Amino acid sequence: MQNETDTEILLQCRVLDHSARKKMADFVQREVLQVQNFVKSGNQFLSTARSFIANSTREGKLTQDRGRAYFKEMLHTILFCGSINNPIIKPEEILEYGEFQSLSAKYPDVFQKYNIHLPTRPPYTVLLNAVVEIMGTSVNEVLQCLVDLNDQMAVDFTDDNSSKCGNAFVSTVISYCYFYNVTAREKTTDNYFGASLSCKGRQQKEIMIDILCSQTWHRDISLAVCVGNWFNKQAFRFPPKVQSKAYKINPPGVGSTPGSRYDRPSRVQMSSSLERSRPPLKQRISLIPRAPYEIYYDMLTDVNYDPIPVSHKHLYEFGNCAECESLSQLLYANQQIVERLEYINLLTEPTDLSRLINSKHERLEKNLKLLGFNGGRHLEFYNPAA
Repeated sequence: MQNETDTEILLQCRVLDHSARKKMADFVQREVLQVQNFVKSGNQFLSTARSFIANSTREGKLTQDRGRAYFKEMLHTILFCGSINNPIIKPEEILEYGEFQSLSAKYPDVFQKYNIHLPTRPPYTVLLNAVVEIMGTSVNEVLQCLVDLNDQMAVDFTDDNSSKCGNAFVSTVISYCYFYNVTAREKTTDNYFGASLSCKGRQQKEIMIDILCSQTWHRDISLAVCVGNWFNKQAFRFPPKVQSKAYKINPPGVGSTPGSRYDRPSRVQMSSSLERSRPPLKQRISLIPRAPYEIYYDMLTDVNYDPIPVSHKHLYEFGNCAECESLSQLLYANQQIVERLEYINLLTEPTDLSRLINSKHERLEKNLKLLGFNGGRHLEFYNPAA
């Protein structure tokens, strides 16, 4: 009887040991695939962005100084993302040997500061800003360019958890907004664009959102995000006639025959207004109007969204959406809109706003410390123009 019991225990231990080893092997495989995806994503993003900026500079659409600053900022942010990744991914692991040698010699400050100075925005937002400067504020021209760039930046899928386009740094939701003022001579403002957050990992997403809130976005958009996160309420009302529309740029193959991820959809899906515009968007990418999630409508209300918001389970914290960036750009450029914001009687003291923003800064410092980022006593932000 004792021998039978010993045998049964031994068999159970072997089963447990096999299960533990399988879990460890699966974990290692997953980590390796995620690192591979990061490296491929970073390489393809930088290669595409560099070619786009270089061509625009040669064609006289962008000055050399502006092009240099854009590329340096994207390079710095991707290397920074590697430094807070788990496991850490070093610049020489992200870049091929010859490229590492060339870029580190050409932009030494990027390689000196990527792990001690913070970025101010995700790399795709930097690219979007460059696209708008080069192409202008025509919605069709900007979307055409982004569709083309997204297509070039697509990488092979490495695991089921990869982003839909395979590239960890590419945003697939683009928003634009404008203000229609019936009392002004020039009734409609320019279009202002934003991209959804492109960042992997919970802590890494929190770090980028906290950077945007405490450093980059217009103060009122940061306030709206903070009030939404802490109180699930709105902070202010926009004046009437703020218009917002978003598109989801589906990569090649999404929605096509199963098993052929990179088969091209037969046509671009888009609104009638864009269909009447010229030139037609690329035929191999699916571009679909995207309604904001209802939680963002609750946070940024009195905006005329097209399509109307849809109900959605709250999976992410406020700040992930492209609308935050585009509306922030709108407020920065139009002080008359800022002056017409109607604040909700929610914050009882003038210090409440600072307290909310400071809480984002405190979480930022905590997450950076947990991920081993060595920024010193006072956080500094990278300036690509320096």
